[in-house]
Amino acid sequence: MFSNFKKRLGVLTAIAVMSALVPALSMSAASAAPAATATAAGDTTTLSACPASASIAAAGFTDTTSTDVDCIAYYGITTGVTATTYEPSSNIPRWQMALYLTRTATASGVTLGDGSDQGFTDISGESAAIQTAINQIKQLGVTTGTTATTYSPADDVTREQMAMFIERLLDSVGVGPAGSADDDSDVDVAAETYVNGTTATYNYTDVDSGAVTFEGHNAIVEVYNLGITGDAKTVSTFSPATAITRADMATWLTNALAHSNTRPEGLHIQATYNAGYGALTAAAHALHVSNRDAAFAGVAGTLVDVLGWDASDVVAAPDDAAFTAAGAVDDALELSSGGKEGVIENSDYVTDQSGNLVILQSGITSLAQALESSVVTYYAWTGAVGTYYDNDTTTNSSTTVTSSLDGDHLHVGTSNPYANLSTGTLLTANTHAAYEAKKGTTITYTLQLRYALGTAARNVARAGCYINVASSTGTYGSTATAITNTSLVTDATGTATFTATEADVTAGDGNDAVIRAQYVVFTAGAANALASVACPTTFTVTQGAAGAEDATKDLALKWSDVARDNHSVTIAATSPDVAATAVGTGATNTMTAVSYDQYGTGVASASLGLTIDQANPQWGVGAATLPTFTVTRTTNSSGSATFGINRDAGTSAATTFRVNDDEDNNASKIVYWTVTPVDAALEGSDVTTNPVTYVCDTAWVKNAAATGETMARMVTVDNAANSMVIDLGYYNGTAATHKIVKYTWDSNDQFNITGVAQTQAGWEYARSLLLLADGSLSTADDIDGGGTNDCALTVKTTSSASTYSIP
Repeated sequence: MFSNFKKRLGVLTAIAVMSALVPALSMSAASAAPAATATAAGDTTTLSACPASASIAAAGFTDTTSTDVDCIAYYGITTGVTATTYEPSSNIPRWQMALYLTRTATASGVTLGDGSDQGFTDISGESAAIQTAINQIKQLGVTTGTTATTYSPADDVTREQMAMFIERLLDSVGVGPAGSADDDSDVDVAAETYVNGTTATYNYTDVDSGAVTFEGHNAIVEVYNLGITGDAKTVSTFSPATAITRADMATWLTNALAHSNTRPEGLHIQATYNAGYGALTAAAHALHVSNRDAAFAGVAGTLVDVLGWDASDVVAAPDDAAFTAAGAVDDALELSSGGKEGVIENSDYVTDQSGNLVILQSGITSLAQALESSVVTYYAWTGAVGTYYDNDTTTNSSTTVTSSLDGDHLHVGTSNPYANLSTGTLLTANTHAAYEAKKGTTITYTLQLRYALGTAARNVARAGCYINVASSTGTYGSTATAITNTSLVTDATGTATFTATEADVTAGDGNDAVIRAQYVVFTAGAANALASVACPTTFTVTQGAAGAEDATKDLALKWSDVARDNHSVTIAATSPDVAATAVGTGATNTMTAVSYDQYGTGVASASLGLTIDQANPQWGVGAATLPTFTVTRTTNSSGSATFGINRDAGTSAATTFRVNDDEDNNASKIVYWTVTPVDAALEGSDVTTNPVTYVCDTAWVKNAAATGETMARMVTVDNAANSMVIDLGYYNGTAATHKIVKYTWDSNDQFNITGVAQTQAGWEYARSLLLLADGSLSTADDIDGGGTNDCALTVKTTSSASTYSIP
């Protein structure tokens, strides 16, 4: 107990002495304060001293699996408490930290002093190696001691001290590829040769008290912004007086080394960004290759051949392969201009004096760039001039860069999509179709980043993108009297919301004397905080259903208090298709209908009727057997009513249902009653052996030679369930006999694209190109990007496995 008290007393004494030697934070500028809005670290690096491509071996400690511990063990910074334990939760005495710091300095290429006596009178009891290390970090300026003559070797290192140790050490460490060297004191950028950070924002709320020294505060801010602590912007506590753990020490040193020129032995490739949105061809997107000897010193003048292969283009190049079965280069491409794929030439890349080379994505041929929605793997290797690459035997380093679809478009949905649209002069010189909105209610706009418009519309789950909202309000048909501006930020799903409310000035259902208008404009806002992954600065704004968007940068509301009235109805099926059956009670489904008023709000106690649409009646080989259902229902408090459907027949058919309200507003929906296809042949009276069914999205495929063939169209598809519903029709030259068949596939089947064998995943990806954001089918079909409709799917079955093919 006495020794513990003595240690605590030593720490408190050291802090008191340091506070006396270094100006307290209270003496600094009054502007020292955490950011009002949480701010991410601004001087981080995405490269690593222990990249994944190096496959750094585990250190062999049984009490931790930390890759940061593995990293510092690889460079000899730690050997563990024992050969098999690291004790990650233990604290670190200052004598031990001196050893870690000198080893880190050596790994970073720093030349240490001779370790001669620096005047510390309390280290004589330590080993010669420890005394040398303590004197060396004093010579390097990493420590000034707890007093002018004491180092306090037995005291634990606090987190504040650790921040100062690392910040001072980095003043002597040369900056490496993509490291930060933004020292404000350097006027000449070329002179910025040491690791330093310039960003001064921070989120810690416990580093501004008098207990934290002025230098300690600045060091804490710098190590945060360099990404050394690894803290997210949501972390608001630093705990400067708390002793740092060995686990945190490993993380901090590993992150600090990433800014230096420290890289593992051999040839290794990294990407500044292994994942991003859109084409990764901006200035910040680059490949970095390092070559080091056994002592981790840079090897200059190394010829490096770098190959790139896009593994994601399953539609345009389904038979792509980086290398042949024998290991030779196949479709992998040479990155250096004028070079031959897979051979070391004098025209290849060459490492510089530090043993590095940088390849900007913008300078790579487009066939090997990480373009939007691509997955490109890069391979780096070296050898004697004239050596050919063999993937079976050649040592290589690789990294994969994945680019997702970017949110270049913004789709705007409203909480009242079924409201009446009326066109008129909303505000002066502003004619627009406006949704009617009930005064006293709140309308919510849901803003979703999307990749494209219409049939290619897909949501983009990209966070941190800003959207500017300008909202103008005023008397309907007059000049705007109020304009407000709001900035929104997308969440993890790429979504943001904006709400609009107008007071109910009459507090009743009568007509208001004044009808208000609201005109809302959405534009792209500021870029993401990280410039290298900047969000789109412009985008096209659309609204409406996928495939039928209204391209506009605004939405408008016409606020009124006119009495509610039936305006529209909708209808939906629980399932778009149900297996036909004549067993027991037959096949069942449920239709749900909703009655809306002019404000897009459900109307309660409304009478809705369900019929089979006479303009588009039941059709198919089983059309004579009609489904049964209750013809009239009353809506609930949400304006919804459900209709149970039953069909007792084993034959296939398609039924178009129509729902009407009492003012003859109506909507319709098709339900498919499916049968299982015959295994030996697709359906058709004259087709018996391996027939081919050509499937387009919504139209029959017919041609002069089609008589006697089974023609078809796809009506529903569900990739998640590996199923699709096909409307088959035996075409006799004049008409087709419809049969609704449901196909399923699994990994035992055969898949083809453009006549070439393909994986199930690749085939399903191509299938997904036919789907809209709401799960319905595309009406325009261009599966290979060639600009023409393709009749996207060919289905071919045999008596055993099935073959699914995209021609």
